[in-house]
Amino acid sequence: MLPLAIPALLAGATPTISHAGDRGEFVFSAFTGMAFTQNDDLRVREPNGTDLTLHNVAFSGHDFDTPPYYGFRLTYFLPEQSHWGFGVEYFHAKVYLDTSDVVHVTGTRAGAPVDDHEPVNNTVQALVFHNGYNWVTADAFYRWLPGHRGQDFLGRFQPYVGAGVGAVIPFVQSQLPGRTFQEEGYELRGPGVMAMAGSNFDLSKHFSLFVEYKFTYADLGDININGGTVNLNPMSHHLVSGISVRF
Repeated sequence: MLPLAIPALLAGATPTISHAGDRGEFVFSAFTGMAFTQNDDLRVREPNGTDLTLHNVAFSGHDFDTPPYYGFRLTYFLPEQSHWGFGVEYFHAKVYLDTSDVVHVTGTRAGAPVDDHEPVNNTVQALVFHNGYNWVTADAFYRWLPGHRGQDFLGRFQPYVGAGVGAVIPFVQSQLPGRTFQEEGYELRGPGVMAMAGSNFDLSKHFSLFVEYKFTYADLGDININGGTVNLNPMSHHLVSGISVRF
């Protein structure tokens, strides 16, 4: 009888293992926010011998104009409440060149040398990514689980950091002196890289709020404008917040 009892005792002593976490955790997020693009140099080239660099030009976001800043993200965290997650993300911001500023301009205009301080609109009267300074990225995340999730107040928080890389798709609208305002349409650019840090706060088992800071850098290369090209590599700071659903 003893040999038969030993397996029964071992089976009774073995803890029951839940496989509910084996499938991992999916999180769908929707968010809005604001973007602040740093001053940068802008290079403008035209076929008539114009090759100018406008130094330290400024940009604005107009993030509450229709359509406002918005984004979506789908993330998968590995099983058993893993710290690691991977996702895909899309977000729509805006970039407007401030054309009323006076900046240092160097290079050539129609073959003649230029080295002076001029209004930006002497060279570019409009450069707008209104219908989208759009990003599509693949992301990776690391999150902390400081409490017991679903059991105590500290467990409602999950601070995280992440990074992403992907394509940047600006919708370009522009105007040069003596020409009409023109839509160039969507241009596929990149790569763009992103770093982020934020914190999630659980409202319930399936819903949570989050706040997040992003830093983005985009290699836009030569962007077509009416009658020429511009070259810029924007660096932007984003403050976003949103709601997530986990399942």
